[in-house]
Amino acid sequence: MTARTGLGPVELALLDAFDLLGADADGRRVRCSDVLTAVDQRHGIGPRYAWPVTVDLGVPWRVHLPLLDLYGNAGTQGGDPPADARYVEGRLSRVGALALAAERGEIDPVPLGLIEGSLYREGPVPPFAPHAVVGALLAGRDDCGPPVLPTGGTVEGDLAALLSGEPVRLRLGCTIRDEIERLVITEVPLGVDADRVVESITNRLHRYERGEGRALAYVRRTDADSAVLDVRDESSARDGMRIILQIERSTNVARVVSWLLGIWPVTIEVDARLPHPQPERLAGWDRGDGGGLRALADLLREPTI
Repeated sequence: MTARTGLGPVELALLDAFDLLGADADGRRVRCSDVLTAVDQRHGIGPRYAWPVTVDLGVPWRVHLPLLDLYGNAGTQGGDPPADARYVEGRLSRVGALALAAERGEIDPVPLGLIEGSLYREGPVPPFAPHAVVGALLAGRDDCGPPVLPTGGTVEGDLAALLSGEPVRLRLGCTIRDEIERLVITEVPLGVDADRVVESITNRLHRYERGEGRALAYVRRTDADSAVLDVRDESSARDGMRIILQIERSTNVARVVSWLLGIWPVTIEVDARLPHPQPERLAGWDRGDGGGLRALADLLREPTI
């Protein structure tokens, strides 16, 4: 990971290739397959490795600040896979252009590594809220709050130990809202897709039983935890993620929520550790004259980046 942005070699190779093909933040989009070919030729990184990284850098359910602006089927948070790179176009986002400028020494360092961590690529470092990190660095504070996932959801565990640099096991959970006679999941943990959540809950509500003729039948469980009557995914581009769980009238909502959070992947566990205590990470970050930090702060003030 570089000191100027915290990005890795594959990520930097991709940003560089988009730029060299003319797909900067104000330029035209190019086919992602052409970018992957350029990365393979220049760096020896094949498309099978580079394409998943490309998608990760361009979708808001993997990183707080996407470095690429992708157009086409880049998959969904529901679990649909992206199309082949031939059918997706992209260019640098404004944050991606800023990161590349920082790497080239055209502007001072940008703290993307402090924001995104490495959890999105299955590393141990959790992400933190962009505004909180930038605000702490601008004010000279050594605390930017707890980890915050780009997908939302809950982060639980020994956060004090995590921030002091100790290894911990974090519990990442769905956000569950209580509405009239139903619960609604509006956010899922990083790396979890909505389809898997629906499938896991449904499987806990039903079981296979031998019926007449020894045929298997899929029937509802009759135990006390079956206060959930129905599960359906009503997510949409307009309303965002909405997994609806219809519950029995007058049921104990708190008990049902507790039961749900005990189901994988409504809650998942990950091992996490910061490379250094958080106060040291913030205090020791080399900002240069602060130009990159201020430029990122300006982008964060805009309605869309």
